[in-house]
Amino acid sequence: MERVSLEAKQRDDLGKGKAKKLRRTGMVPAIVYGRGIEPTPVSVDAKSLRSILHTAAGRNVLIDLAIGDSAQAGRTVMVKDLQRDIFRRDIIHVDFNTIDLTEKVEAHVPLVFKGHATGVVDEGGIFEVHLREVVVECLPTQIPEHIELDISALTLGHSLHVRDVVVPAEVTLVSEPEEVVATVVAPKEEVVAPTPVPEAAAVPGTEAAAVPGAEPGAATPSAQAPEEKGKPEGKAEGRKEKREKE
Repeated sequence: MERVSLEAKQRDDLGKGKAKKLRRTGMVPAIVYGRGIEPTPVSVDAKSLRSILHTAAGRNVLIDLAIGDSAQAGRTVMVKDLQRDIFRRDIIHVDFNTIDLTEKVEAHVPLVFKGHATGVVDEGGIFEVHLREVVVECLPTQIPEHIELDISALTLGHSLHVRDVVVPAEVTLVSEPEEVVATVVAPKEEVVAPTPVPEAAAVPGTEAAAVPGAEPGAATPSAQAPEEKGKPEGKAEGRKEKREKE
């Protein structure tokens, strides 16, 4: 595990306004925590801090923090928490945790995938990552920079779990064994929407106006023959016979 040194200055002026002023000078406000010690507000050089966090160990780097002549001078710390600007992503605050090199700690270690999954190469599947780091427990000096995971034998429809991750003998996995790390899934089939068939255009004048409540195919009133008006035939014949007798 990589180990570096970092100088810090104890700060007495607290508050948001003081912190903003401090950042304008290229410093980052921080607090040092630890078992049996009072939280100590300090400030560290922003450029030096960025350089330390970009080492291979990342946030698990061991830092020998020198705070002048204070009680924390020469104490070894690790980064406990970082706050970044939501737009520029600059570090605006950091919490350090004092550690004992003889006591085990928990740390997040990144996973590095090795090889090419059979399910992708031979079966046309898609490799999906569900977990990019695992939590381990070990001595601070034994924290791995990363843990390799061979994915070559991963076939279509199968997954790798935390239980499949192999760690050094001095390291214990803390993450849930059944948690999925990666899987190979079948590609989703693209559903093509059917092309709509245009309806035949109606010829003007060939369709009669619809009558509300009429059954389909029924003749409209205009198409029905007009009822013949006149007197009943029986009465007309009776009058004719009467005239002939006269």
